[in-house]
Amino acid sequence: MIVNPYMVSTFSDVLKQHSIKTWNKNLSHSFITEISMDVLPLDKFTFYLKQDNIFLKEFCNFLQDAKQKSNSAKMREWFDGLIYSTINFEIQMQIQILNILGISSGTNLKDVFPCTTTTTLNYTSYLRQISSTGSLSEIVSAMAPCPWTYFEIAEKLSKHHIQRGIYKKWIQFYSSEESYRQVEEIKIILDALANEASEKDKIVMKNHFVTSCRYECLFWDMAYNLGCI
Repeated sequence: MIVNPYMVSTFSDVLKQHSIKTWNKNLSHSFITEISMDVLPLDKFTFYLKQDNIFLKEFCNFLQDAKQKSNSAKMREWFDGLIYSTINFEIQMQIQILNILGISSGTNLKDVFPCTTTTTLNYTSYLRQISSTGSLSEIVSAMAPCPWTYFEIAEKLSKHHIQRGIYKKWIQFYSSEESYRQVEEIKIILDALANEASEKDKIVMKNHFVTSCRYECLFWDMAYNLGCI
């Protein structure tokens, strides 16, 4: 591969490269690898769905707080779109998969897995703190690794011939054109916020991006080990 020496990296590119070791750990995690091989035990995937359902509900609160920090009508509209998509499409996709697994949408998920894990609590608490005390650039930096890594994970998995329907449905959702569009929008917003940020603020953005990448990896660890970490 010939690299163009005149190609200028965007700030979002810099963020990813700054976190590349953890980023690659997410993409090659045992949880993901076993999905690609169609051998991940269903109890691990169900456990993951329960914890992610908790996370996504908190994530919507995080996005709502982030919306309030924006002075731009366009940004507020963008956050509204993310909240709508998360509630009406992403969480609904989870419910559909749980139905396939024999857990009806009317079932109290606390009866299936009674505990919110320490990892989920720590991740959501971290995001809550950022939404409360952080600037808009910090908030977007902290939220970006979640949808961005998911898209790359799903894109990678989509190249495998996976037969199990629930995994295919999950992969199709996160590798969709809509997921791609959302990730591209996040990159554009990160770059725009960085253009207005000081060098000190950019370092803070990098730190939040790295931290969220680590939490994503810890979340896969937690799911793979059924919370026993």
